[in-house]
Order: sequence, then C-alpha cells, then structure tokens
Amino acid sequence: MSTREVTDGLAAAVVAAGPPPAPILERPWSVRGLTADDAALVSRWMSEPHVERFWEQAWPARRWAQEITGQLGGDFSRPFLISYEEEPFAYVEIYRTPRDVVGLHYDADPYDLGLHLAIGDVTRTGKGLGRAMVRAIAHGLARADRRTRRLLADPDERHAMARRMFVGAGFRLMSVSDLGHKRAALHVYELSPDTE
Repeated sequence: MSTREVTDGLAAAVVAAGPPPAPILERPWSVRGLTADDAALVSRWMSEPHVERFWEQAWPARRWAQEITGQLGGDFSRPFLISYEEEPFAYVEIYRTPRDVVGLHYDADPYDLGLHLAIGDVTRTGKGLGRAMVRAIAHGLARADRRTRRLLADPDERHAMARRMFVGAGFRLMSVSDLGHKRAALHVYELSPDTE
C-alpha cells in the first residue's frame, strides 16, 4: 500500500467511485495501462537525475514490478504509459484524491482525480510537450468520466519547472501544504462536460 493512501473512514461515496479511469486521448497522444512487464522502463526513467530528485523512487525493476502490481490490485491509483507520436513519453499515475493524503487538505469530491507524472527523457522536457500532455490528460479524463469535476496536481514546492508546466496547462495554485513526505504546491484544474 502506498504511504500516501488513506484507508480509514472513507465515505461510502468514495468507495463507490472505484478506481480512477484511463484518460481518453487523441493523437498525437496515446495511453495504455502499465503492467509488471513494464517495470524495467519505469525503473530506468525513475533513475534519471531529473526524475529521481523529486520522485525519490529510483528503485530496481523488481520493486517497480511490485509497485505496479500493487496499484492494479486496489482502487486508489492506476499507472499508465503516455506516448507521444507512438513513442513512450511519460509515466503517469492517476489517483482518487479522497483516498490520498492530498484529499485531507481540501474539500475533495468522491470523483476528484489526482495526477503524478514523470517525463523519462530529459531532452523532451522544457519544450512545451509536458504542458500539452497535461492538458490532453485533463480533457481525456473529462471524457472518461463526466462525474469528475477537479483534477489535482501536487508538485514539490521547489519544483519550479513542474509548477510552470501545470500553470501553463490551465491549473491554478490552490495552496502550499505539508503532506508529510513533502511540501506540495497544490494545483487544481476545474473539469466540466465542456472541457473538451
């Protein structure tokens, strides 16, 4: 179980919401669910200095296989591979914020979703692709489940590039909060049926 996951005292509506959906993406973006077979790729990306600095999960492939399998076994989060023009681009976790420590820091709706991401290749950062991907994911989640009204991101307060990316994608800063494992800049994107 993730150290972020909240399991006690969940409202019936939160439990009923079930696992997060996969975003419905359009070209040049595509998405597929990850499995333990993808652990070597995720391990390699997480060991890249620009990712490891903030994720702190430069684990061997075997541990990533366990992590991915654990996510798939619960309703808290789902791991995805996002590709750009059919080339693997980012590791993305979509999670239910009411089941996460971040949900303790705002008035979370049962269907709210959170987003964690890591762009594996540093040469593909700083070019606007991350911003475009985040916007595509937000629109794709609005299409996937019309009940979802908010998408949250919680980059480390010190992670200036990630914060600029989220703001550039249309998120607004909601607060800076101590989540226990980090001080996070909570950003929110308001979804609606018209988000597309």
